[in-house]
Amino acid sequence: MSKASSTSEQHRQSGNAHFKSAKASSRVADKRRHLWSALDCYKLGLETATSARDRGLCRKNCGVAHKELCLAEWTNQQRSRAWDHLHSSLAYFSEAWRQATLWTKSAGSEGERWRQRFVQQFPEDLLDMYSLTLNLETDQALVDNLARVCNVIGRYSFSNIEYLEVVAGVFIDYANRLLHLSVSLDKKLNYGLAYSYIAKMPFPIQEAERVLSRNATDDAFDCLHSELETLREDQRIQEAVFHSRVELERGKAFCQNLGENSATQMTDEALLAMDHLRAALNLISEDGIDIVLEAEICSDIGSLYLNVFNAENSAEKFFKRCIQLILCHLTGEHEIGCRSENWFAAAERGLRILQERGAKRHDAELRKVLESDGTLADIKTNYDRGIEHFLEHIYKVYSIGDNKLPDADLPLRKRLMVALSHYHPDKADKQDRRQYYLREEITKYLNVRFEQTKVG
Repeated sequence: MSKASSTSEQHRQSGNAHFKSAKASSRVADKRRHLWSALDCYKLGLETATSARDRGLCRKNCGVAHKELCLAEWTNQQRSRAWDHLHSSLAYFSEAWRQATLWTKSAGSEGERWRQRFVQQFPEDLLDMYSLTLNLETDQALVDNLARVCNVIGRYSFSNIEYLEVVAGVFIDYANRLLHLSVSLDKKLNYGLAYSYIAKMPFPIQEAERVLSRNATDDAFDCLHSELETLREDQRIQEAVFHSRVELERGKAFCQNLGENSATQMTDEALLAMDHLRAALNLISEDGIDIVLEAEICSDIGSLYLNVFNAENSAEKFFKRCIQLILCHLTGEHEIGCRSENWFAAAERGLRILQERGAKRHDAELRKVLESDGTLADIKTNYDRGIEHFLEHIYKVYSIGDNKLPDADLPLRKRLMVALSHYHPDKADKQDRRQYYLREEITKYLNVRFEQTKVG
């Protein structure tokens, strides 16, 4: 610890001692005297502080001291002084939070503990300061001062539950008082701010409504009706995603056991896995709640259909759905990130396997057709009648485009090379598999005769 930091710490500790004495004092005069002494020490500590941590602590303590002075002056009927201390307290709290944010980013767990203590204390102090404004004589003065309090609150971004509930109550009360004074524009704005804090609460919707019912008027409920409906929908979506993930993990667990059990057990495990995966998909698929999660589930269902149930049509349907969700609904980094996931690769791989299987079946069926309609037998029969006859026959019966029979004056080897170039399977239309296999059968015999010319 540096000398300057040590000096700041000493001043702050001295201020803490005076602050404890003030809390223990029953006489207002003694309380004020100790609080002023504490405040002076904290300010000296602030002047000598060299780190964001020390500055944050000193400013926070100054805020607390000003808050206590505010309460003391109010008790002593010195409202003007009390209000000055209230403003100073809020200003110090605001700056202390900024320093706390700077320090806790680099202070690790120690900084986080200090931040949590500050966050937990602030709602109590905020309530104390807010309650002081409720004793002012006129509604207009009260609203003006509430506006100042709300303005300072807007600088904070705590996620602490108590803080969120207190702030929501403050804004609702402010909005109700604005409503009483018929200040409609600010009323709507502050109902919206109140709702924004309620929406951050990790409560179920019933808790949010409890906060409103305790603080809001009937008019407030009317103004917040659509926001509450949105809150209910948000909660429904969050619950759906949560339960869907649970079902997905259960399904994955059963899938992992498939290769470790007997055939009967494997079937049972696969059926249970499918039940959980289907349940996970049903929870989120209707409204497009979570596209990435839906795509992952579709990939797992497709893999199960392909690898266990051998239901190729169903597998293809879910693999295509997985890929379509990512490619059609996501862009940029989100799409790139999903395409690098194992489940997306599994969907692409599954589709390739299905396409290869389909192509093989189709090819086998075509060969059967060529065999059943006598094409293969015709090609073999005419080849057996001699190469000269074979060349004339294929160019006459199985002609391709404008290709013509090679000139008879050319050497046989040269004529075979020309014929091979005309009938090569790679030159066939990729979509016309019949033409491909017809060419393949013809070139098979041409190659046999071509190899014989090499030997000759």
